[in-house]
Amino acid sequence: MEQIFNARSVVIIGVSDRPGNLGKDVLLNLINWGYKGNIYGVNPKGGKVLDFPLYQSIAELPEVVDLGVAIVPARAVPGVVEECGRKGIRRLVIPSGGFEEFSEEGSRFRDALLAAAHKHGIRFVGPNCFTVINGHNGLCLPFVPVAPNIPLGGVSMIAQSGGVGVDFLIRLKSENTGFAKWVSIGNKTDLDEVDYLEYFGREPLTKVICMYLEDVARGRELLEVARRIDKPILAYKTNVEDMTKETASSHTAALANDDSILDAAFRQAGIIRVRRLAQLSGYSKVFSLPPMRGNRVALVSPTGGILVLASDQCARRGFTFPQLPPSIVEDINKQLRAGVINVSNPVDLGDVHDADSRTRILDRLMESGFIDGVVAVFAASLGAKGEVTTGGIQGTRKNIIPDLGKLIHKHNIPIFLSLLATPDVLMAARHMVDFPIFNDAENAVDAAAILRDFSIRGKT
Repeated sequence: MEQIFNARSVVIIGVSDRPGNLGKDVLLNLINWGYKGNIYGVNPKGGKVLDFPLYQSIAELPEVVDLGVAIVPARAVPGVVEECGRKGIRRLVIPSGGFEEFSEEGSRFRDALLAAAHKHGIRFVGPNCFTVINGHNGLCLPFVPVAPNIPLGGVSMIAQSGGVGVDFLIRLKSENTGFAKWVSIGNKTDLDEVDYLEYFGREPLTKVICMYLEDVARGRELLEVARRIDKPILAYKTNVEDMTKETASSHTAALANDDSILDAAFRQAGIIRVRRLAQLSGYSKVFSLPPMRGNRVALVSPTGGILVLASDQCARRGFTFPQLPPSIVEDINKQLRAGVINVSNPVDLGDVHDADSRTRILDRLMESGFIDGVVAVFAASLGAKGEVTTGGIQGTRKNIIPDLGKLIHKHNIPIFLSLLATPDVLMAARHMVDFPIFNDAENAVDAAAILRDFSIRGKT
């Protein structure tokens, strides 16, 4: 795996300067992502692509490269694998489609591919996939353009669908969540989700592992590997409804699994199962927060209706609302404007209009030691100069979101912040802090439950 994700040299087999050539798109990704390793191209006609000279055969390459990209028709892949084997190239990524997911003839191509790979001890990604990205070294090998401005961090992704995997990266960018490594596994004819999971589990730059799976052939091994990993693992498993199974089969020749068995296996291994793609990306950042060691929460919002629905969700997820200490009640009462609210937990801040006062109240809640986390829901908008503001009436509004980040670090207690805001405000807010911001109070509560369960299980 190290030779794949940390390849020091790459050859693109099948690249040309012809318009629409997919190998050229791979080369452009490497250039745009600033890959520093040696890059070679192979095409029987020779020539140049983007000032890179093309060798007419793999045998002519001046070195044994770490990784080959075989982007040729399926019928030609076995021959390419054979040539790579003779050259001494032992790692490949194969984006080409047209194998068992396509036709009976494609199955024969797969068998020939496997025979050549086994003969020479070659391990490969795919086929029928978008291959791999390592954000930290610029190795970006999909044959579709991938913008290089995705923030770097610790989230790594295993995706059975390349399109879903790219969508996941776009969501990470929108949420300002940093990623480490990414793999689209396609038909997983050789390396599969178990292999990638095991690698990401020990790979030091990966802090959180996300998986999008349509089928799991080695369920027992997946369970065993996940149980040994002390990092958060989130999984989104599709192809569980009868009407979707035929679609998945035509996509990757996937066989549907027994969903109830898989669900139980995930729970036993500590894999966090999500039910929507937005949750897979949205919850991956929650593990950047301090651990949540118990069920005691303070629920804070200036909006009474939000407090009610968020309270219901807290109850469904097993949280409790400890009684506020008298000293905190007294402090909050001093901040009230009209004095028309009975202070309790959940904490209704509808009568606290000053933004700084809300920050001071949160500070007091977190320093008192009677809660394990805070769920906070505030409204936010853009000010006259385009800045994000929160708070109450005109003249008392300011951006307290960075202050909440300081409170998290000061008290080592998580805040699960939800903003009632338009998408542009949400994006601006997310790009100014390093903790997650949710657009829905119930999602914030669910994220709190995920972090609590992971923290209590002892993996933090």
